[in-house]
Amino acid sequence: MTALTSAKWYTRIIGVFFVLVSVSLVSDYIQFGFRPETMHKIFHIGLGLIVLRYGWNNAAWWRPFAIGNGLFFSSVAFFGALFPDFAGLDAFNTTDTVLHAIVGLSGLVVGFFYPQNVGRVKTA
Repeated sequence: MTALTSAKWYTRIIGVFFVLVSVSLVSDYIQFGFRPETMHKIFHIGLGLIVLRYGWNNAAWWRPFAIGNGLFFSSVAFFGALFPDFAGLDAFNTTDTVLHAIVGLSGLVVGFFYPQNVGRVKTA
């Protein structure tokens, strides 16, 4: 798999999985009502919808998204590792910290291995 398709599939997979958090949101809301975790899940869903709308077929989006998403979620995972269960928020529990680390680190790997010269014309 080339780096170009890796970045494309990273972007698409993140978009789809983040939108699928809506299933968990509905279940969580029915069980617990509105709470801080609700906003955490709404953030993921919103980001997923943005990614699906603007990043699905937009090659100019793939590398910057992978790097930006990778930096953000790696930072969240690092914070969650330093401060487990911070303020009782589910976003920083062990499971979410591991998931944030996977999303973040995979984004950084994919983003930094994406070719720098995509779309540029070579001149002899």
